[in-house]
This record gives sequence, structure tokens and C-alpha cells, in this order.
Amino acid sequence: MDDSLAFLVVEDDDMLRRALVKALSAHGRAEGAATCAQARTVLRARKYDSLVVDISLPDGNGLDLVPRARQIWPSIWVLVLTGSIEHASVTRAHALGVRYLLKPCAPEHIKVHVEETRARRNAGDRRVSVALDRWTRGHNLTAAESELLALGARGVPREEFAIVRGVRPDTIRKQIQSLLMKTGDDTFEGAVNSLLREAVAEPH
Repeated sequence: MDDSLAFLVVEDDDMLRRALVKALSAHGRAEGAATCAQARTVLRARKYDSLVVDISLPDGNGLDLVPRARQIWPSIWVLVLTGSIEHASVTRAHALGVRYLLKPCAPEHIKVHVEETRARRNAGDRRVSVALDRWTRGHNLTAAESELLALGARGVPREEFAIVRGVRPDTIRKQIQSLLMKTGDDTFEGAVNSLLREAVAEPH
């Protein structure tokens, strides 16, 4: 299993964002966004294991990104970094189940977040495997259909499926159509999200 992680840092302070991206890059792929709008775009494009987000952003409250991020990637682990100590923000952060740290945060706090993210990702991989086995049996999926779901759950872009599996793109389209007929989902992305939500609900 690839031990590298993927982080998205949403912070409008350019210097801090670059510093966080640089620090997190030592542990995998780290990318930055300066606004909520930018973050929503990149969240749809690639899978992330962790969201590091500021509360006060130019176009909204960073906490509003948490439900959206979890809708796309249900197992994403969130760290809120902010200079705000407003009671309402702290209360909401706790209600969302995210870790909350005041700026400036010490390097050891970032290290703890990395290790927590890795532990949750590894546990999530095991739960996804259990859920995928159950889906394969319950929906009578073929090995190819099950592998497509596994690729989707790992965040592999759909346009890369044919290359990864060494088949023609039209073969992938037919396999996805067959998979959706069996699972009853309207879209492949919907099927993947359903699988991931089921995996998140698995006992730890």
C-alpha cells in the first residue's frame, strides 16, 4: 500500500499557505487553495486524505467546506487552523468533529496531524476493503466491476481507468453501466460515495 498522503491546505495568507504546503509535502502530495471556491474545485478533481483549513477566508467561512469535503471524500480528516477564538466557531468546529488549533501552530502539532491522518487513512483502507467485499457479494459484481469501484475509492481519475486496467475506454464504459444496473446508483461517482460512506460507518 502506498504510504504517501494527500493534503489540501485552504489558507488565504500566501506565506503561511506555502509554509504549510512545504511542511506537508514531506509526507506526500500537498496542494494549496486561497478561497472556498478554489477549494471546492480541487476537491472535486482529486482525492485528499486531509483538509487543513482556515476559518476566515475571502469568500466565506472555512468551516462550511467541511460538510462539502466529506460529501465528496467521506473519510477526509480535517484540521482547522485559525487565529479566531470566537465561541461560536469553536463550538461549531467541535460539532463537526474536527481538530481545532490556534495560529501559530507548532511543528509538532502538524506532525501529530500527519500521523492521525495516516492512521485514519490506513484504517479507512481496511474498512473500504470490507465494504467492497460485501458489495461484491451482495450485488454479484464481477472482478472487473469490483476493481473499478476500488479504483474510484482510491481517488484514481475515471479517465485513467482504461490505462490502469489495460483495456479500451469503451470497455470501461460498459463495465460501469453494468455495475450501476446492479447497484441501482445513478452515477459511478454516486456508487463510490455510497461505498465510502458505508466504509466510514464500519466499526473501527
